[in-house]
Amino acid sequence: MESYRSHYGNQRNIVQERPYNGLKNQGATCYLNSILQCLYMTEDFRQEVERFVPDQRNPDKESLMQELQKLFKEMKKGDCTTEGITQRLGIANVYEQEDVVEYYQKTLKAIGPQSSKVFEGKMSNKTKCINDHIFEEECHFFTIPLAIEAGHSEVFEVHNGLQTFFERINLDEDNWLYCKQCGQKNETETWNEIKDLPTILTLYPKRFYFDYYKMRPVKNHCHMDIPLQLVMSTNLKYELYAVINHIGNESGGHYNAVIKSFEDGKWYCFDDTSVREAYLLMYRSNFSILSLTQPLFSHLSERGARPFQVFRHCQQNSNLLSPSAGAEYTEVLQILSKSLNI
Repeated sequence: MESYRSHYGNQRNIVQERPYNGLKNQGATCYLNSILQCLYMTEDFRQEVERFVPDQRNPDKESLMQELQKLFKEMKKGDCTTEGITQRLGIANVYEQEDVVEYYQKTLKAIGPQSSKVFEGKMSNKTKCINDHIFEEECHFFTIPLAIEAGHSEVFEVHNGLQTFFERINLDEDNWLYCKQCGQKNETETWNEIKDLPTILTLYPKRFYFDYYKMRPVKNHCHMDIPLQLVMSTNLKYELYAVINHIGNESGGHYNAVIKSFEDGKWYCFDDTSVREAYLLMYRSNFSILSLTQPLFSHLSERGARPFQVFRHCQQNSNLLSPSAGAEYTEVLQILSKSLNI
């Protein structure tokens, strides 16, 4: 009869296959690893990378898309390095941690508009003077920044932050804008409107800000309530599928990503070379999809629509606790949501 010790020893020697592989940290490149895992786990983008055909007119000039193509291929075999990516992005010091949002946008710009189209939307910034003269400026965007109007001990609700972003604001007199039609500065009202929604909607709550009392940058460690779904229009709904976390403070820390697989529907925590399945507990309180005939984003202000989620891994719970459940360490810098037709 096989002894417990020999059986246990045999079990420990069994290599458990992982559905996904990790990325090696070159020093302090966890921010880049988290971005690349999110891109890899975005079905539309992975397909775009895999079918990419290099420009035959410049065979000696390798692009970032070619490096991504190589990387995605290697990621299916095992843990791999991102040295080719850091070179293409011009990252000279891999021991210096960079901002994940900055390099997310930088990466998408570097691969070009055709390859990054699923992440890109179009927004209009409008200003109106007291005489109803309206000036409109359009721009393309990859992310929507959300100002955190909550104290360190309070709860920030992402859907409220999104609603605030689209509210109209009356500027202070010192900030009034010059109106060409009036020939002078007048009372100014300003607001943002979405012209084209992207397939992948990326939000980032602005955790870091400059404290003028302390005269230094600080990080807001407030808890967060993250909705699992956002209804943006009568025929478009977004479903949360990825979160990039920052563990630490304004002086430094560590990034990882929690992502729902489009292939098996499971959630995984990608932490450099460590990839492990995460357990997702979903709680919903008095939540229902509100009237689709209401104006864009108006439903976000309704009370009671506060779904939240708790990520919990069986081995390292502290890394994946939900903001709405009281986790100090889950710093949501980016929410990627995939669009679904209703």
